Amino acid sequence: MTTDTLIMFAGACVAILPYLGFPNSWDSVMFLILGVCIIALGIVVRRRGGRSDSRSSHIVEVLPVREEERGSF
Repeated sequence: MTTDTLIMFAGACVAILPYLGFPNSWDSVMFLILGVCIIALGIVVRRRGGRSDSRSSHIVEVLPVREEERGSF
């Protein structure tokens, strides 16, 4: 699973957890665990984003070839 999928899954769990009928003490523990997981995944995504931004910051633009330049090769 990718980190994006894990973040969405953890968010969905946080959204449905109050409706599952667990006792309040269980809910508190599960919210704490899910919150720590979301924070950790956020840190991982932020660190990867910093590395990939510096590597992929080059923009390459491809210009169309004019008719008179095509036959010159």
